[in-house]
Amino acid sequence: MRPLLRRVWRLELPLETPFISATGVLRSRLLFLLTLTDGETCGIGEAAPLPAYDGSNPQQVLVALTSRRGRRPPQARACEELARLDLEARRAGSALCHVVAETVPVNVTLTAGPAEEVAERARQGVRAGFSTFKLKVGLPDDLERVAAVRAAVGSWPALRVDANGRWSVDEAVATIRRLERFDLELVEQPCRTLEELREVRTRVSVPIAADEAVADARDVQRAAALEACDAVCVKLSRAGGVRAAREAIEAAREAGLEPYLASSLDGPWGLAAALQLASEQRLRLASGLATLSLFSGPVRALLPSPANGVAPVPAGPGLGVPCDEATLRGLGAEVVAETAATSGARRVT
Repeated sequence: MRPLLRRVWRLELPLETPFISATGVLRSRLLFLLTLTDGETCGIGEAAPLPAYDGSNPQQVLVALTSRRGRRPPQARACEELARLDLEARRAGSALCHVVAETVPVNVTLTAGPAEEVAERARQGVRAGFSTFKLKVGLPDDLERVAAVRAAVGSWPALRVDANGRWSVDEAVATIRRLERFDLELVEQPCRTLEELREVRTRVSVPIAADEAVADARDVQRAAALEACDAVCVKLSRAGGVRAAREAIEAAREAGLEPYLASSLDGPWGLAAALQLASEQRLRLASGLATLSLFSGPVRALLPSPANGVAPVPAGPGLGVPCDEATLRGLGAEVVAETAATSGARRVT
């Protein structure tokens, strides 16, 4: 067995335009990467903590990756697993997951903002052939923005809204009832807890999806037991990796809930893993995995762009996304820790 060089990288990716949601405004995305290199083959994992969204602590994730001691947040676990699986799959010359379909259905993610600006982005999505749109809500101008988007896309495309858990039960019920006339496919995470989702679900006609309240298979089983939702949004980083996300999807199906995958503005490595898993699992609902275009710069070229409402699935080997040093440094990534297989960690910066 060849010795491995283990490197932890810090990468901050700028967004094309500010990402506005009920959780705040995001202008760039901080990622941590882990590369495992044996001199011939490289495997890469991605940790995507997003404090405003999932309450994660980026410093805690970084410490877990560099020291490999103490509490390991799910983002760090996902990163470690992904790097190992990617390395093994690249050595074998196969994809990381069992790719069944060459493309998977994906939705356009629309941030909050002035109604006409958001509507114009929706019109661009229609011209690009998308048939599902997810709109960020949970702000005072929701009614105007949802109306503008529905008018922009027409009556056929599916329109789902995402409040990121920002409403109280009564606010959610009142707002959803006002928005029902716009033919919503589903409302994602209207309130914070599963108990609150259950109460909202009993009082509205629009299907409810759990997102932030569900991380792994155990959470999915609890959501089903509570009859809190109709669908679950699974995220690899929040679940703790590919295996945990797969188990959450399988638990959802066993419970009669509709699963779909999404990213929390992940980088191309996390998106590639999710696209492969979506293909393997033959997900029917459009997944929120068309978000690489929200970034600016060369990172956008690392995955093929979605077209006509579907995203190409990287066929491998491994994730099918470059992980060589030149590519990472070209994106602006910096090594923050380096470990030889036979020695302790050596801090580089």
